[in-house]
Amino acid sequence: MENNEKSITCHFCFSEFELDLAVSPDFSGQVTEIYDCVVCCNPNKIVYEVFGGDVLTLQVSDGNE
Repeated sequence: MENNEKSITCHFCFSEFELDLAVSPDFSGQVTEIYDCVVCCNPNKIVYEVFGGDVLTLQVSDGNE
């Protein structure tokens, strides 16, 4: 597993925090996960595209959906 550290902005309080996304080096596809904000504790839905173990795109939205 490779660690892809990414910085995101909370959908709710707009605080910035780091995520450590662990992806397999041979994985390609889309991943959807929920991460709680480290400041306000609200759920953030993280959708990211992976190709060959590298995170190419990352979107943050409301995790309460």
